[in-house]
Amino acid sequence: MWSTWGEPVHPRKGEQSMASIPPTRLVRLLGDWAPPGSGTSRALANGLAELIDGARLPAGHRMPGQRTLAASLGIARGTVSRAFSDLADSGHLVARPGSGTIVRHPRAPGRAAEGRLTSFDDDGSAVLDLSSGALPGSAAVASVLTDVAAALRERHADDMGYHPAGLQPLREHLARTTTAQGLPTSPEEILVTAGSQQAVWLLASALTGPGSTVVVEDPAYRGALEAFADHGALLRGVPMRPGGIDVGLLASAAASADLVYLQPALHNPTGVHTSAAARARIAEALAGTDALVVDDQSGADLSWTRSSRLRGMEGLVDPERLLVVGTLSKLVWGGIRVGWVRGPRALIGSLTDLRRGLDLSGSVLDQLAALALVPGIDAQRDERRRVLSERFEALTAGLAGAVPDWTWWLPAGGSGVWVDTGEDAVALGLRARAHGIRLTAGPAFSPHDGHGTFLRLPVWLTDDQLDRAVRFLAETSPGAPPRHRVEC
Repeated sequence: MWSTWGEPVHPRKGEQSMASIPPTRLVRLLGDWAPPGSGTSRALANGLAELIDGARLPAGHRMPGQRTLAASLGIARGTVSRAFSDLADSGHLVARPGSGTIVRHPRAPGRAAEGRLTSFDDDGSAVLDLSSGALPGSAAVASVLTDVAAALRERHADDMGYHPAGLQPLREHLARTTTAQGLPTSPEEILVTAGSQQAVWLLASALTGPGSTVVVEDPAYRGALEAFADHGALLRGVPMRPGGIDVGLLASAAASADLVYLQPALHNPTGVHTSAAARARIAEALAGTDALVVDDQSGADLSWTRSSRLRGMEGLVDPERLLVVGTLSKLVWGGIRVGWVRGPRALIGSLTDLRRGLDLSGSVLDQLAALALVPGIDAQRDERRRVLSERFEALTAGLAGAVPDWTWWLPAGGSGVWVDTGEDAVALGLRARAHGIRLTAGPAFSPHDGHGTFLRLPVWLTDDQLDRAVRFLAETSPGAPPRHRVEC
């Protein structure tokens, strides 16, 4: 059996036939595995045992070689050897001549979670968290709380509070705005979700599974990669270019795919906006396929050059095979969990049933807040555009001075910058952890563990946070001027 993880392994009876584990992915899954004062080999063994016990490393996967893993973790090979020996004694690993060291698990294992969303662990270990592009709440959020309380008293205090498809006024508003974007929509074609991540998860659950093929951009939104992988889909990555996805490669990849997941309005993590002409070429490439198309427009409100919402694939793809994902959370605040899916009525009904089994209904308070924020959306877009543009200039000026060999994609919007360090970004992230700084390296955004020299850095940093981040990079990066470089 072949997997996107690497070479096939043929396990013994009762174990899954799966592939080898790339060391960079294992480093990401381990996270902060070495607490201060712990024995290094014992801490590593404990960290790996937790991953195996939690089915994040399924039985049958081949571990990286000891020398390779040691280099990736920045520790001695003997430390890895002792940890592997302890895990063999506990039954978590088995050494097989000619095959390497294989994961074992006494219980029926599930599929490994990719561990891409560790930005949101909130374990308090990071003094400076640069791993997420999520924005602080806008000033408008606090100002609408009185309106939310009044709406709750007047319209919802006496109902049960369960609205699985979303509050009807919000669905009506979203239907109107989607129609204005070029995709005629009724409220019955809208499902309100607890943020866009839940929307993507529901689509992955309903439309993919073991044996299905999903085409994604490479790099791609890490939450989508995790959702599709967790449901057993085979991920097929198509390279992103500065002008958008490689359309020629997309056409061939999508020919045998079940689903295509794209972000043409505003791509995460690169910040690329795909032009109207390029979107038309994408639509043409997909027209001859049977694949469903998920158009994730989660970042469409964060343009740095336009006051209006950026356009995606609406009006270009048959509405019967187009699923549009959106969110208010990225614009106003991640704490207001309001997203949505626009799709064919029958599918929206199925997704709503699936959602009932997940959390029954979204938060009425969050949806009332969304409705209260709607009248000021244009002003909030303008404010985000001004602040993010200013902070982008400050961040890139700081990077240019501290690490002049680094390069970055010029984004059309969004809350992050896709930076090529020219070095091992995973190793840089490990050094950063020792300083209380959390970074997200490129492999977290890749279905094939690529982009190993890239970081995604947030642009919203305050001056103090920016100064600390730049000072760290100037002191530790091999790409920094020699006078600033120190060994850690």
